[in-house]
Amino acid sequence: MRIHFTRADLARTHIADGPDVMWEVVGSLQALQGSNARQAFGLWRRQVRHDLHRAGLARPVRGWLFPVAPDAAYYPDLLTPPESALGLEEALEAIQNTSRRRLREEIALLGGGPGHGAWLDDLRAARTGALTELGDTVRAYHRLSVGPYWPTIRAIVDSDVARRRQTLREGGVNRLLESFRPMMRWRFPVLEIPEHPSGRDIHLNGRGLLLIPSYFTHRHPATIFNPELPQAVIYPADHVPYAGRAQSGSALDQLLGETRAAVLRAIVIGGTTSDLAQRVGVSPATISHHTGILREAGLIISRRDATTMLHTLTPLGRALVAGHVPMGSSRQP
Repeated sequence: MRIHFTRADLARTHIADGPDVMWEVVGSLQALQGSNARQAFGLWRRQVRHDLHRAGLARPVRGWLFPVAPDAAYYPDLLTPPESALGLEEALEAIQNTSRRRLREEIALLGGGPGHGAWLDDLRAARTGALTELGDTVRAYHRLSVGPYWPTIRAIVDSDVARRRQTLREGGVNRLLESFRPMMRWRFPVLEIPEHPSGRDIHLNGRGLLLIPSYFTHRHPATIFNPELPQAVIYPADHVPYAGRAQSGSALDQLLGETRAAVLRAIVIGGTTSDLAQRVGVSPATISHHTGILREAGLIISRRDATTMLHTLTPLGRALVAGHVPMGSSRQP
């Protein structure tokens, strides 16, 4: 996919302030469906499936949300309105007010599947209650599957935003767009997304581009389908997958010690002190000891959220876990 810029578009290109709730909802639904998300979101997938079954939501999510937000190249733009940047309720209100024409056009492009035809037909025709049913199911799904993880999502996306904005301040928009390699390739006037399933050309024509980092977008950057709508690129925020405890004797174990290395790996998906204690299999006091050292080393960030402490990796910590610490790395503030 290729996005064509003018000089005016460069002046109107900017980074979102933080995560967008409906892009995270759609990305999480795709991660829940797709087998290629197992490595990055395996722990989350197991927990969410358990929670949805326990709450009696597994069937509505599978029957109503999966068909409208499939793990596929296309899903309706109406699911990710600009109002989503304001919050979930504002996004759902915008979805509820979708015009009949837009519903008909966007839902018609969904292929559907066995048993999904009637539901998509109701939605496409804006039959009584269909949009309300969609909104209520999204709200209930968000409460169990996205909301509880929002502090982690926010911390990881905020870290990415801070890094991109620093690049923008130091080198301007050209340097910012160049920083997305290899997922995107910039050579004025074209931003190319090599792995995007669409071969389309989008001409911004002075509208500019909004760049939105996303926790749950995991394979390749996503885009707005309708070329007439305000354009955005939703790209994977910089974080590495949590794959559990590595084999004893790895280079990271030798560098940090087995327990501290396990704690650092467990922080890949973020978590509270209690979460980490459960993942690593040690006491909360032991976690507090090791997170204090990792924080002093600039490998993690710890933020208080109400009565709990949330831990996330710094860019240096992520690079160390991923095994590619860049030359010239320095301690994070």
